[in-house]
Amino acid sequence: MYDFAQPNEKPGTCGKCKGKGVYEWGTFVNGKASKSGTCFSCRGTGRQDHAQIKRNETYNRHKARWLFS
Repeated sequence: MYDFAQPNEKPGTCGKCKGKGVYEWGTFVNGKASKSGTCFSCRGTGRQDHAQIKRNETYNRHKARWLFS
């Protein structure tokens, strides 16, 4: 699986971590994820501004070009 950034459509609460600043994935047992780490889409702040949205879009274009070339 390739983890792409999830840029918001407009500034506000991060859509990937839902404002927690921590991205969780893997198996969920009793509401707790088996794996978690800093959300790179918002850099752990829980919010995305215009600069972070642009950074995420650029990152995704670069990664997609590298993966599918």
